[in-house]
Amino acid sequence: MKNIFLLSAVAMAFLFSITSCQRSMRGFFEQGVSKDLAKYRARQIYDVHYDLAFQIPEKKEQPVQGTVRIHFKPLKARHGVILDFQPGENFIHDVKVNSSETDYNILSGHIYLDANGLVPRQENIIEISFTSSDQALNRSDDFMYTLFVPDRASTAFPCFDQPDIKATFDLTLEIPAKWTAMSNGPLTEEEVSGETRTMHFSKSDPISTYVFAFTAGQFRQVSDTRDGFTIHILHRETDQEKIERNLPEILDQHYYSLHWMEEYTGIAYPYEKFDMVILPGFQYSGMEHPGAIWYRDARLLLDENPPITRQVSKASLIAHETAHMWFGNLVTMQWFDDVWLKEVFAGFMADKMVAEMFPDVNHQLQFLLNHYPRAYSIDRTRGAHPIKQELSNMKMAGTLYGPVIYNKAPIIFEQLEEIMQAANFQSAVREYLITYSHGN
Repeated sequence: MKNIFLLSAVAMAFLFSITSCQRSMRGFFEQGVSKDLAKYRARQIYDVHYDLAFQIPEKKEQPVQGTVRIHFKPLKARHGVILDFQPGENFIHDVKVNSSETDYNILSGHIYLDANGLVPRQENIIEISFTSSDQALNRSDDFMYTLFVPDRASTAFPCFDQPDIKATFDLTLEIPAKWTAMSNGPLTEEEVSGETRTMHFSKSDPISTYVFAFTAGQFRQVSDTRDGFTIHILHRETDQEKIERNLPEILDQHYYSLHWMEEYTGIAYPYEKFDMVILPGFQYSGMEHPGAIWYRDARLLLDENPPITRQVSKASLIAHETAHMWFGNLVTMQWFDDVWLKEVFAGFMADKMVAEMFPDVNHQLQFLLNHYPRAYSIDRTRGAHPIKQELSNMKMAGTLYGPVIYNKAPIIFEQLEEIMQAANFQSAVREYLITYSHGN
């Protein structure tokens, strides 16, 4: 009788644990990536690598097909795995776990794979064939580019779409033969067969999904090498005089910013390559993908005799995006509620660099004019909010940007450096970067 009661108690405890787990996991399946889901996965998932392949047709009306092999280790396997893929059920064609067909469920932009076939603390491989949504692919008639910030990588391929599950990426692109392409990793293989060009980009450094990127299309390429370091630039500008007029300064300011950041941080440029694409009509002024920065053409390719304000603005943008290689990429926020930190660091370092590039400009006055009115325009109203804001779901991350991050935070940092003194501030920054390199 005693044994029967013991068995009954064990059974009840097991059933209760399963029910509790199901109840707790139910909250993970809301649209977007909730903070609870992100915390759960960050504790459970590690050593992630994506092996991605996309077939990009020339006609933008035709869909982009893809395959992904997700290598990862789960701390525990009994509760299965939750991936993010926003396009939904009709865009998934086949799913395998460790080479075997498996059951899966799709709910609210997530793919749930049960524990069958998963092995804890060892490498597992999920293979998925899919069709990408065009939402973040920015497809035009003869070129395209990705823009995955803050949570749109999962519109293009299944992944763990949160900043603190960093991963390495291998990428293969099949594109029209007359196109070329660029991504985070170096180009290692290229083959043309008939009307198709296949390009393979080697394994990237560990990066977050929101800064993984690729572009493909009809581009012109310019390369420049100094002291053994080469920068490749893709662009679509047809005015050759405009390119020749702007290119020397664009290159000079990038090399200057790279050298300055290495000197200030004491850390060598942390990625294998440093390239960029100048895009017509790009949504932002720039986007800091490691090894492949995107720029809006109008911000870099200036007309003849631009005013000093435009020249300073261009240099500031270049310095800002370069600084992001250390602040935001090498060290990344754990959750997007700390996005302000990477932005204020990048802007703060850019101000220092530009002050040296343009010594005749009154930079203290420019700092006041650029930051104080915009900061006060929010901070003096009922819409004022802390620099760090609450964020319960990644789908709302885009709402965090604004004058408080870009204008109030730099004022706070300027005052902080003055209180600490510049040398102590620099020493603390170096310790911060070394402590969290390639992490969060």
